[in-house]
Amino acid sequence: MKALKLDVILLGVVLALVGMGIVIIYSSSAAYAETRHLPQHFYLFNHIKKVILGFTALVIGLSIPYAVWEKLARPMMYVSLAMLAFLVISGSVGQVNGAKRWIFGLQPSEIAKISLIFFMARFLKEKAEGIRDFQKGYLAAWAISGLTFLLILKQPNYSTAATIFAISLIMIFVGGCRISHLFLSALIALPALAALMVSSKYRLQRVMAFLKPEENLASSYQSLQALISLGNGGLWGTGLGTSTQKLGFLPMPFTDTIFSVLGEELGLVGTATCLLLFGLLLWRGLRIANRCAEPFGRLLAVGIIISIAVNVMIHVGVCTKLFPTTGQPLPFLSYGGTSLCVALFAMGVLLNISSAASGTPQWKVSKAASPNISHRMNLALSHRRSRA
Repeated sequence: MKALKLDVILLGVVLALVGMGIVIIYSSSAAYAETRHLPQHFYLFNHIKKVILGFTALVIGLSIPYAVWEKLARPMMYVSLAMLAFLVISGSVGQVNGAKRWIFGLQPSEIAKISLIFFMARFLKEKAEGIRDFQKGYLAAWAISGLTFLLILKQPNYSTAATIFAISLIMIFVGGCRISHLFLSALIALPALAALMVSSKYRLQRVMAFLKPEENLASSYQSLQALISLGNGGLWGTGLGTSTQKLGFLPMPFTDTIFSVLGEELGLVGTATCLLLFGLLLWRGLRIANRCAEPFGRLLAVGIIISIAVNVMIHVGVCTKLFPTTGQPLPFLSYGGTSLCVALFAMGVLLNISSAASGTPQWKVSKAASPNISHRMNLALSHRRSRA
């Protein structure tokens, strides 16, 4: 059996982020647990159990050749869609705080997200040049991702729906579609998204809270408290365990607003270190995609790393009030089960792609070896053939 060649930098970054998450989760959850008459270590111990499950999933993703997932992509996608559809039509099953997101402790939207990445990578590889055909290629590529987007939106889960849209858009872009088709889609999608944002009182309140927080204090409470938390931290932070905003002021201090607690206790230095680690993760992921000469593996790497990047962008954007308030965990750091396990599994698959890659940058691979590829993105995320 051929020995695996691990990307030590990528693995080290993942370990560092998970370790940082364990520390901040304990710091931010101890007081929260006490207010609910639970032991201080309750959420910490639960999270460590999920970390163990997550690294088991990482080992599975690393050990199984990524080509196996190409064969399983379709059934995985169909099972995921069935789970999402069940949530939508099942009444109050899996409902927490008005959102239907869980089945037996699992979050189907997270499973659907990774399944869609596998499915899109296989679909775009099979279509190759056919993706340039508007009806049979481009629209067909959006069919499954559009259905996934709508089912997740129906839960409602806007942050994951936005992630699904971004993953699909970038994978189709890298897969070789015509730029004119993307522009046409934007002309249709932007007005539709704007209408969606104001189509319900709940969504409209969040938009108004984002635009005019001083006039919508109830709806803007979370974002304002997150900013206060970050501001309290200053350059060096108040010190581990000394955050005051986690003491009943900051909602979801160890999940949806964990970045703010990190900023309060470790300051700008801590948040910059965290973002630097995610930057390294993005760089390694793009490098792996660039060095993989096989189309499915390359597209899979792109989808995985874009998924992580979009999740980070939404979480940090909400905590810094760049985006309207929405619930989005910070990958590897936030307390969670399905999201953490799926993210670590995805890292295992990415490590497997890295190990299987030839190590030759794609711009040095001959056209005979990769007939449908040319430069599409900077840093050589290549998957198109230029046409005169």
